[in-house]
Amino acid sequence: MKVCSEFVPWEKNANVCKNCMNLKCDSTINLDMEREVANLFRKAILKAYPAVKDAMPAMLITPGKASEYQCNNAMGLVKQLSQMPTPIKESPEAVAQAITAALDYSSGLVKEATPTKQGFINISIGVGYVQRAISKLVRSGVSPPAVEKQKILVDFSSPNIAKVMHVGHLRSTIIGDSICRLLEFCGHEVLRVNHVGDWGTQFGMLIAHLKSESPDFMESPPDIKNLVTFYKAAKQRFDEDAEFKAQSHKEVVALQSGNEVNLAAWKMICDISRKEFSTIYDKLNVDLEECGESFYNPIIPKVLKLCEDKGLVELNEGAKIISATDKKELTKLSKTDPERIIAYYMLNPKGKVKINPVLAELATKMGFAKKEGDSLLIQTAASKWVDIAEVKHEDCDKFLKMGAKMLKPLHPELIKELENMKAIEDGKVAIPAFNIPLIVTKSDGGYSYDTTDVAAVWYRTQDLKVDRAIYVTDLGQELHFMMIFRMAQDAGWTQREGKADVRLDHVGFGVVCGPDGKKYKTRSGTTAALADLLEEGCEHSYKISYDRQEEKKARFEELKKKGELRDEYKEFSEAELREIADTVGLGAIKYCDLRQNRTSDYVFNSEKMCSLEGNTVMCMLYAYVRCKSLARKAGIEDLDTIRDSEINLVLESEKKLGICLLRFPAVIERTCDNLLAHNITDYLYQLVQRFNECYNDTENWKVVGDPLQNSRLLLCEATATTLKTGLHLLGIKTVDRI
Repeated sequence: MKVCSEFVPWEKNANVCKNCMNLKCDSTINLDMEREVANLFRKAILKAYPAVKDAMPAMLITPGKASEYQCNNAMGLVKQLSQMPTPIKESPEAVAQAITAALDYSSGLVKEATPTKQGFINISIGVGYVQRAISKLVRSGVSPPAVEKQKILVDFSSPNIAKVMHVGHLRSTIIGDSICRLLEFCGHEVLRVNHVGDWGTQFGMLIAHLKSESPDFMESPPDIKNLVTFYKAAKQRFDEDAEFKAQSHKEVVALQSGNEVNLAAWKMICDISRKEFSTIYDKLNVDLEECGESFYNPIIPKVLKLCEDKGLVELNEGAKIISATDKKELTKLSKTDPERIIAYYMLNPKGKVKINPVLAELATKMGFAKKEGDSLLIQTAASKWVDIAEVKHEDCDKFLKMGAKMLKPLHPELIKELENMKAIEDGKVAIPAFNIPLIVTKSDGGYSYDTTDVAAVWYRTQDLKVDRAIYVTDLGQELHFMMIFRMAQDAGWTQREGKADVRLDHVGFGVVCGPDGKKYKTRSGTTAALADLLEEGCEHSYKISYDRQEEKKARFEELKKKGELRDEYKEFSEAELREIADTVGLGAIKYCDLRQNRTSDYVFNSEKMCSLEGNTVMCMLYAYVRCKSLARKAGIEDLDTIRDSEINLVLESEKKLGICLLRFPAVIERTCDNLLAHNITDYLYQLVQRFNECYNDTENWKVVGDPLQNSRLLLCEATATTLKTGLHLLGIKTVDRI
């Protein structure tokens, strides 16, 4: 039995509140232990080194490997102190010792702080402080971190009207919902936006098909049960029938002009899709407010005029584009700058590949291009010589790398050409921030995907006046949104007088893969519908639940025959079994997705998702059920009757569990910043491991009937409450029986 080395009973260990002299008062206790430790060490640093007051470094407090916490500030302070007006030259160990000597131990939070030769400070937490904090936790509940409240918009899910929601929408919907729950928990005003694809050329095709198939659709709306089949039929006609294609173009022009009949057809198609989307969202327990592409259509001319007035828009081959550049001295170019300069100024990234004559001549002389008649050939990545007039921009990578070498050292002819193009002025070159521009108006006068997002970012920053906007899409769209964010900055839309700039985040994610490691598809090779994927998870969960119930029932009956049990087995009804299976199945899908680093791909495997082993939702739910069942076994129906009981953490495992519980606010605050949900799943898994260390220690950790029964029941309640809160933030429900 490993008893906590510093344990003393509650009364002897607790501090008396100086305001009310109440032994059990928790007004001085902060449930955010990591922040409290940081505050304590911040004061110690200022006391030891008052000179850093005006340049106080960020506190580096982390859970320690060889201790409960660790302060890592000493190493950074060594450099900072040595560069002060009156330099202080000290070793990391000396700085760590000075901080430790200045530490205030009176609160009981820190029991011991031990500096190392490397400058780390190992921190041991006082068990009395942990006991009081857990007591406060069971009385007041799980608290979010103290953060400045903001208005935050989260753009997620975003399916296309008239198309089925597929596996690709799973991650955006689950990750986006989790981010919303997290921010709402912290008290932010959260706008849950579903930027659906409800506008564009495809609607001309759909309206034309609707009018053809149901000419009287205004008086007798057709029963379009399967919009996907309807879409495929329209698309086939569009691809094969030139007359239908021409009619489709006319219909979309009429729609964009506000034709009443076409608007009615458009609304009918959108409503059918919304019903199908709602079925998925209801199943996943996800709330969104639709604000699709069509919403921004009326404000696009105004927004583009604002961009033109700012000098951001330029004409290129009849199209209007927006580019971003950064000026650098020619002698200070980075490794990637030359390649970007060549691509942007010499290969016309704004349209079809066209090589600058000066570059063509130099490339030919240097041997990485060659002339063949009137054609200029370049080498592709496959080392094939291809006519540059026939290649796409993505095929020019090898040519670009070779061309970029001419800027290292700088080739005078190339420099002269860049000066003629006004790309170089006063010894500085305007380096494109991206290899391609935003196309805000196409050469035919139409708008693009870029245009809508430019209008959306203006509306969100200038009209809604959000403090932060988060876009949740696959990683393939990362470049697009980086360009949108940069454009917003260049336009001045993110700057605010007297306030911090609007923060724009792109939350990118990887691909859901099948067993072959490739994008998840059906057996026929088509993209899998999201509804089918969810059904697969729920059915697998039901099978596992049913089989386990049958095994338990058989085992129960066997023990009853032996006379070891008298009670009847409480069997789940079919409805209860289905409800549990759906909760577990959907929870397993969500948990498996969110426990990954979102930038990684992962393999969808419903069997592994529902496993009892490892970091799975089943592991979480079993721990939760165990926590709740102990009170029932103790005959305590209402835990409020024991909430004022003393918390005594006698075992080392209990103290570790208590400290782990008090790490929750710090994990939440960190996740609000980096938007990586696996921070939460990693924490919950560690919490369950800490709880299981207690629960599985059947020799020493007894609950029912033990003198420490109430203390341990409250520790279980704190664990269950934290688990339930953490799972809720992931969009996962809990069950009381499993």
